[in-house]
Amino acid sequence: MPAISHLISASTVILLSLALPARAAEFAADPVRPWVSVNGFGTVGMAHSDEHGADYVFDNLQPSGTGRNRQWTGDVDSRLGLQLTANFTPQLSGVVQLVSEYRWNGTYRPLISWANLKYALTPDLSVRVGRIGLASFLASDSRRVGYSNITARPPIEVYRLLALKESDGVDASYRIHAGDISNTTSILYGKRTVTNTRGIDVHSTSVMGVFDTLERGPLTLHAAYQQRDVDNQNPPRGRFASLGASWDPGEWFVSGEWVRVSNYDGKRVKAIREAWYVNGGMRFGTVTPYVTVSELRPLTDTGNIPVAQHTYAAGLRWDVARNLDLKLQWDQLHLGANSYGTLQNVVAGTPRGGRVNVVSLLADFLY
Repeated sequence: MPAISHLISASTVILLSLALPARAAEFAADPVRPWVSVNGFGTVGMAHSDEHGADYVFDNLQPSGTGRNRQWTGDVDSRLGLQLTANFTPQLSGVVQLVSEYRWNGTYRPLISWANLKYALTPDLSVRVGRIGLASFLASDSRRVGYSNITARPPIEVYRLLALKESDGVDASYRIHAGDISNTTSILYGKRTVTNTRGIDVHSTSVMGVFDTLERGPLTLHAAYQQRDVDNQNPPRGRFASLGASWDPGEWFVSGEWVRVSNYDGKRVKAIREAWYVNGGMRFGTVTPYVTVSELRPLTDTGNIPVAQHTYAAGLRWDVARNLDLKLQWDQLHLGANSYGTLQNVVAGTPRGGRVNVVSLLADFLY
């Protein structure tokens, strides 16, 4: 889809060129929605691991983290983002999101995470074309926006299972209202190339997905299914399914997700992994303590070292001021008996299994 790539580049240039004058003038096609709005988010964080034979990382596209390479590092969680939204007409809008975070090549070079145009055929039916974020998880849209998340980071057992976060293509969404219930279903098709930590471009084609979110008061239910072909990997086909739920009446909250990732070589299953988490906490004014339990386990024996672990986490969020929070979180990873879990850059001879403690200090902000 070369036309999609050209559209992503063109929409990015257009929105960036509009941002500064529109931000200064703040004029709009209507008094409610500005023509162009600029929003930003960021996280400044430090993380420490007591495992010196391997690195703890959040994203499997990060080349290093804390533990083996550095006892304390900001690379695990620190990032800066900028989002530009343009409302060209009541029906036509566009969005570009730029994110600077620690990447596969050891730099913070900004990347375009979103860049798409949206056309609303009706108030409840819309289509988008361009680079679109995949709604794979409950926190897909906010996984990079630390301020929107109660915890220091989404549980790695679940959110590391899918390296593909965006697709270059098209999607369509339809929303249904029934009393106080709102249900949004979307379908997506596209492709995407992601560079892994070895500098190899992984080309995902025929990316297809179906996503559904139901909301009623404090309840949110989410389901997702997607699949893709990978032209230079073995196994060459992957499938992903997830179910999630959140209940947040205000003073307290609880949420959980379950995911399964299956990789196929032709029609033969090569590997299946399953993961889940449960998170909950209480709000006491500006202070929010919380706990999380999560697990990742393989369901097939591939002959390789299994990736298995479960984690107990506890933390405290303090909303210091408007659009600013501070977080302190402790994670204890229990690695599988014959596994290094999700640790990377393992030193030869490092014992498998055991426990790893990670302490994180973060500040999240919006601007």
